[in-house]
Amino acid sequence: MKRLPFFTPSQRRALHVLEGVLLLGIVGLSVRSWMRPKTEITETEKSRAWSGSSTEKITYAVEEEPIETFPFDPNTADSTTLLRLGLSPWQVRSIYRYRAKHGRYHKPDDFKRLPGLTNEQWERLMPQIRIATEFQYVESKQSYQESVEEMEEIEEKLGISYAALRDTSYHQEKIRPGQTIDINTADTAMLKMIPGIASRRAARIVAYRKTLGGFVSVEQAMEAIEMPDSVLKYMTISSVPVTKINVNSLSVQQLMKHPYLNFYQAKAINEYRKNKGDLHSFEELSSLENFRPTDIDRLRPYVEF
Repeated sequence: MKRLPFFTPSQRRALHVLEGVLLLGIVGLSVRSWMRPKTEITETEKSRAWSGSSTEKITYAVEEEPIETFPFDPNTADSTTLLRLGLSPWQVRSIYRYRAKHGRYHKPDDFKRLPGLTNEQWERLMPQIRIATEFQYVESKQSYQESVEEMEEIEEKLGISYAALRDTSYHQEKIRPGQTIDINTADTAMLKMIPGIASRRAARIVAYRKTLGGFVSVEQAMEAIEMPDSVLKYMTISSVPVTKINVNSLSVQQLMKHPYLNFYQAKAINEYRKNKGDLHSFEELSSLENFRPTDIDRLRPYVEF
């Protein structure tokens, strides 16, 4: 202040007061900033200690719901009933979705389609399933009894067992032993004339023959669908040329359509063409990964380069 001679004594006193106020403000702010972290840490530690002690003290023991077994109708049972039977919540939701999409369960075997149903659950619940009459398919017991009596009359006249009459093959004209049918040219109607082959097997044989490109042996018909070995003696093969596939021009997806080529083999052919060019022989084909000698033998009649 002595270096400011132009200030009056009153002005100097005012400056002294201002200096004191500023000094007190600085000290107060420092003390406040120093005290705040300690307070916050203390409160945080207290809250953590409280929460930790609460977690340790509060425990819950949930008793497992016992599984019950009692008669039920899957068409009318509510979620509580289904849970009591031991089904999981997601299985209960599947039952509700089935009702909404397919209508109702018409016979006990329909309940077997429930996803995640184990053998133990099915064996336990199957005897308890009760399908209400209004949900069952319409079947006339009287007409069923009449049809049985008609079958028994035919059985007595023809000397054919009742079980044999239930086989659809007896309703189709069949060829006799010693006669054969060319499975490379026969349609479904002709194939059904072979004893042991009905509509489903005939359709599968024709579809497989088309995908394969033709048969070169009668045993290949057995690859189409499971059949008894006795059908082979009624089959023969004509000299009709089979359809071949060019392994150098088809894509992976097109190669996979052939029954004798899988994804990995088709991919190996495609990679070979990209890196080394076209294939020219079965020796080159057999050198590829995933091709066994048996695979090459099966492919020989159906592959061209």
